[in-house]
Amino acid sequence: MWSEAFAAIGLISFREGLEAAILVALIVAVLKRLGRQKYVGVAFTSAIASVALGVLAGWAVLRVYGGLPEKEIFEGAMSLVAAGLVTTVILWMAKTGPRMAREIESRLTVVGSAAGVAVFTFIAVSREALETVLMSTPYLVRDPAGSLAGLAFGVGAALLLASAIYAFGVRVSLRRFFLATSILLVLVASGLVGYGVHELLEYAEEDLGYTGILAAKAFDLGIPEGHPLHPSSPLGALLSVLVGYSDSMEVGRAAVQFSYLAASLALVLRAYDVKLLSFVAGIPRRGVSGGGEARLPSKSSARY
Repeated sequence: MWSEAFAAIGLISFREGLEAAILVALIVAVLKRLGRQKYVGVAFTSAIASVALGVLAGWAVLRVYGGLPEKEIFEGAMSLVAAGLVTTVILWMAKTGPRMAREIESRLTVVGSAAGVAVFTFIAVSREALETVLMSTPYLVRDPAGSLAGLAFGVGAALLLASAIYAFGVRVSLRRFFLATSILLVLVASGLVGYGVHELLEYAEEDLGYTGILAAKAFDLGIPEGHPLHPSSPLGALLSVLVGYSDSMEVGRAAVQFSYLAASLALVLRAYDVKLLSFVAGIPRRGVSGGGEARLPSKSSARY
């Protein structure tokens, strides 16, 4: 069961699943605060419909991929698209996360019908579901079984954590959580960038006859299959996901992957107002650990 796809999609679906759970919890909290408890069931039904849409989108991706003659181009392009989407989502959440509750309340305040609540919830949760599908596509087409297992694990873990937070009233700093998972997702995205460039270079070599400097080997560790650090081993697969590890890289892949990693990490730390030296030393700035952070609403508290 363990594979690179399982680890990557487990992390992606855990983050996106928890975001979706937070959205639904905030919507329910706002509805109760506004005295519209009768619409809570509508919100849950719309959230389930949104998940169904995500499943349908994943099935469509597999159907389209199965009929493509040049799969290298599709895998390479989708890997780069997924990495771009990961980066966009991370920066968007850093900007909007702290005021998410206020925005949801302002939207729901002007919504006075079940249909309005249903549409608002469906759009909000569908975005998370479709983001998950798009970010998971490069792994889904390579390893459907491992991807589905990772999806089930990640979503299940997110729902368990969200339920525990809600039931026991545990106060969780969402800002800290999203900073940590954003950094992990940047590392995942760097691996996607590297894989995407590798697939496109492979296509250029095999089908177009390209033999330029970008396709030359930057390094090749020559690690045999069965070695703990081979990319197919559990440790190798984990390192591939977490740090974009590969035992060999072309010049083009290494240049693009490491440039993306450096630039994206800098953007994430800047978005969360964290200085690099403080982050490396483990000393977060006030913006990350101070008050005023968004927190998941709990059963024992009406605050959100």
